[in-house]
Amino acid sequence: MATRATTRRADRRAEERHARLLARGTDDHYEDAALYDFEYFDRSEDVEFYQELAHELAREQGRPLRILELGAGTGRITTVLLRDGHHLTALDRMAPMLARLEAKVVRPEERARLRIIEADMSAPPIDEGAFDLVIAPFNALMHLYEHATLLRCFAAARRGLVEGGTFAFDVLLPDLEWLMWDPDERHAVTAFVHPTTGEELIYSTNHTYDPGSQICHIRIFYDDAPRPGVDFDPPATPRRLVHLAHRQIFPEELRGLIAAAGLRLESLSGDFCGLPLVHGVESMVARCRR
Repeated sequence: MATRATTRRADRRAEERHARLLARGTDDHYEDAALYDFEYFDRSEDVEFYQELAHELAREQGRPLRILELGAGTGRITTVLLRDGHHLTALDRMAPMLARLEAKVVRPEERARLRIIEADMSAPPIDEGAFDLVIAPFNALMHLYEHATLLRCFAAARRGLVEGGTFAFDVLLPDLEWLMWDPDERHAVTAFVHPTTGEELIYSTNHTYDPGSQICHIRIFYDDAPRPGVDFDPPATPRRLVHLAHRQIFPEELRGLIAAAGLRLESLSGDFCGLPLVHGVESMVARCRR
């Protein structure tokens, strides 16, 4: 029979393994910024949504906006908002992503309107009432793995807004069927050429969902492409394995977080086009006011 001390040691080891996995799931996917840009270059619905939202609010106020972007990454959205004349504070915890963002902003008049902060979005170093609009695009909030951490982020977003300011974000609508897929089967098998190394590779994924923590641990495999005419057979050891951790946030929890942070929910809809949150919708898109 296991002693209490043995059980405690086993629990500590399990907690340490979980912490290491979360650390990799937070960082791995964002270390190769060029590959990240390549993989998401054709994602545009969210860019159009945040661009139109900023345009609407700027028209109401009669001036360009002061915008805080949480999880700005390589600037897929940041650079568009800068081109539209807004003032951007781009916050991200990953230096390689921010370096690529900064390299994209070459026009002096745009650089003058850009501030880059390397920090955690759950405790952004910002002044109270400094922004007209705070955004957290493309599942950025799903890297906050506990309810309390999410609430701190929502409260920080509220503090950063002027009275009447807007907080907008998008996260995945949890798909329970997808979450329970076979964790050993490979999906999304895709051949591609690495944008900087020129290597011919195969991309594939699988995942494991932990319902206790509501975290989906996604594994992204990069393998050498087979010779022409030869079917891809996943090797036992991948060329590179990237972990991506996503905390699933359910709609009612979102509504509770928004209210608890002192924000007023204006809309919660699907896929950037006002759809109801029904089966088949990928993203939940929220718009709130201070």
